[in-house]
Amino acid sequence: MSEAKWYIIQVVSNHEQKVKEALEKRDFEDSGIDEIEEVYLPYTIYRTKTGKTKRRSMFPGYLYVKVKMTDDSWYIIRNTEYVTGIVGSSGQRTKPTPIPEEQIEKIKKRESEDLLSQENIKTISGNDKILTEVDFSVGDFVEITEGEFVGKKAKVEDILISKQVVLLKFEMFGREQKIEIPILYVKKNEV
Repeated sequence: MSEAKWYIIQVVSNHEQKVKEALEKRDFEDSGIDEIEEVYLPYTIYRTKTGKTKRRSMFPGYLYVKVKMTDDSWYIIRNTEYVTGIVGSSGQRTKPTPIPEEQIEKIKKRESEDLLSQENIKTISGNDKILTEVDFSVGDFVEITEGEFVGKKAKVEDILISKQVVLLKFEMFGREQKIEIPILYVKKNEV
């Protein structure tokens, strides 16, 4: 059973993606730290006045990190560029307060529902066609073609045609990760 818990990291607004990438690239092994499990930045897709599709952070100025909070990992996170603090830490060397896993699941569900709304599927795909068939099945390996995990190879765990999503499993940070993404974001991996 993992001791890692979710924490809210406060960052300089409009630098959420930079902090996410910095935390994912930090070399924790050199400092004897291997506690970080996931860095999560929820986002929404919106349409600009000119009709372009863009994405933005669901909670500007914040991102979520699942980490085993030790003095070393706390120090590294706090001293990452553009991080202004960890929510729940009042200073004076007090450790931050973790948030419940259920809260993250609610955010992920909300993000998934937002991304999968009929309007967003039309906007992302550029057409009004809803997929009723796919050229891959459960157990096949696919490649992610859009979104944050572009280029990743993943195994199909489940296909939900009614929701227009696919549940994928892949390895990241040496651990198995599961994500749910739009069917339009994957293609069968040609080996």
